[in-house]
Amino acid sequence: MASVTVLLSAMGLDDAAILKKLNITGPSIVIDQCDSEGREYLGKEDCLFIKTRERGLSKSRNMAIREAYSLNAKYCIFCDNDILYRDDYAEIIGDAFDRDPEADILVFFIERPERRVPVFKKERRLDLAHSMKIFSPEIAFRLSSVKKAALKMDELFGAGAKYKMGEENIFLFDAIKKGLKVKYIPEKIASTIENESTWFTGYTEEFFINRGAGYYRMSPLMYPLLCLQFAVRKRGLYRETTGFIKALSAMAGGKREYLSEKRYFLVGDHVSGTGPANATDALLRAMPSNTLYQRRRGKLPRALEIIRKIRCSDAVVFSGHSRQNILGMKYAGKTGVPSVYIMHGAVEYENRINLVPDERMASDERQMMELSDRILAVSEVFEKWLKENYPMYAGKIGHVTNGVDWGGFSGFHKTGVPGSGPEDRGYNILSVGGGMPRKRINRICEAVKLLREREGLDIILHVAGDKGAHSEIIDSFDFVRDHGILKPEDMKALYRSSRIFIQNSIFETFGLAPVEALLSGCDIIVSRECGVLELFKDTGDGDVINDPEDIKEIARKIKSLLENGNNDRLLNSLDREKTGWEKRAKELCRILEELEK
Repeated sequence: MASVTVLLSAMGLDDAAILKKLNITGPSIVIDQCDSEGREYLGKEDCLFIKTRERGLSKSRNMAIREAYSLNAKYCIFCDNDILYRDDYAEIIGDAFDRDPEADILVFFIERPERRVPVFKKERRLDLAHSMKIFSPEIAFRLSSVKKAALKMDELFGAGAKYKMGEENIFLFDAIKKGLKVKYIPEKIASTIENESTWFTGYTEEFFINRGAGYYRMSPLMYPLLCLQFAVRKRGLYRETTGFIKALSAMAGGKREYLSEKRYFLVGDHVSGTGPANATDALLRAMPSNTLYQRRRGKLPRALEIIRKIRCSDAVVFSGHSRQNILGMKYAGKTGVPSVYIMHGAVEYENRINLVPDERMASDERQMMELSDRILAVSEVFEKWLKENYPMYAGKIGHVTNGVDWGGFSGFHKTGVPGSGPEDRGYNILSVGGGMPRKRINRICEAVKLLREREGLDIILHVAGDKGAHSEIIDSFDFVRDHGILKPEDMKALYRSSRIFIQNSIFETFGLAPVEALLSGCDIIVSRECGVLELFKDTGDGDVINDPEDIKEIARKIKSLLENGNNDRLLNSLDREKTGWEKRAKELCRILEELEK
């Protein structure tokens, strides 16, 4: 049975005392909304205690989910500071998930004054209607399912947010609508401790406004019925202070308020597993919960979706190169919706140096740069390059540096997982980019050959990526293992089995792979041309290849790294808060707000 990680979010907590008070005996992540910042591990280092100045229950729960990714948790459950767990809560939750490997979310029973018995007597699939009877500490979930569905709490809802209720119901509605399997398990795991509510002050006009906004967020289609049933069902509780019509009117006002909230549309591939797609996916997960994104796959459905969603957006972001961006940018321009083009690469130039020039792609790229209101490079060094090479657009070129997906690859560094330490990784070296000439993997091959012949080092070079103009040269070396294009899980396994990762590009706008390798426990060397270098506070000469064509320099730095690794030093030089995607999402939102003025 896998352990269950408790995600506790509250205000003004007393460190380890809260764990004893709530009878939390297993792994936990505690988010304390207070007046300071900090993070530490308590006890056996299975409790991460984070202090944050951020406010909002949903915001802190999302923070806890992100930390759970980093800690490689399997099952999680939300928690409030008024929950008293049974001694065997983790066993009950873990066994229930083990019994149903297909279950994504399991809802358990917590006894409280307003509910003394479970909603159902037997296990059953939870539907939309009955999900409204659940409160958040009853919700446990398989973390991998939540991540795959990009599911999170809507930060506009919940204690400390604009709309002070409904966040758990929205979470379950979103899960069910995304096809996740949600089941109710009528087993008691806890009871509540008497505690004063931080948000409920009676059936006021504000209460009904919040309720109406929440119902519309749950389901625009079901919204009228949800409002009506609530007004009828709860009439006996509110009629002394609010009339029936007034309650309905206030809920309608909540819908109008919610529709007036800023809403952005992120256009771009976020599922294929390429570098730009992974960056778009990470950005999407960090953007505000009401951010629209592409769901359709076919060309015509995608085009229609772009037009429809631009119409109800305050600004639109096009992430990556696509011909359909041109249609979207033209439509956005005609309707007065500001547009931003995030350039993950320079297609025209990169195709040329990869020996596969494509005038149509180059023309599309220039057209997108012309049509967009703002062009954002994914690193500061790429911004400078764009301004130098496309001076006609310099006035609208800026940058939002790619972030670090701390939850995507962490959890393997020094965790005791087989293959996580240098002694388990042998002389395995890894590079990505396949046969693309700009990656200069052919030079790495020559450097490895030099080390094998002169130093007697039994180095194996692993290469991942698509075929290209240099593939035949690379594959001619007998110590090369060409893996081709790998699935994300296979790529992670390759990172974890490699000792050194090398990015030897002659042009690299950012480079996500070195960070992924570093988070997976590899030592890394990157060329001076990689934009990712700006994330690190301190790099030494041994960490950077000054000339990607210099075989002797590459060989010398590989040998040095085999003797003295740099993983700990470089990993510690990354500022977790400043490099995370949440920070990048905030930077992007500020730019979008400026464009709207």
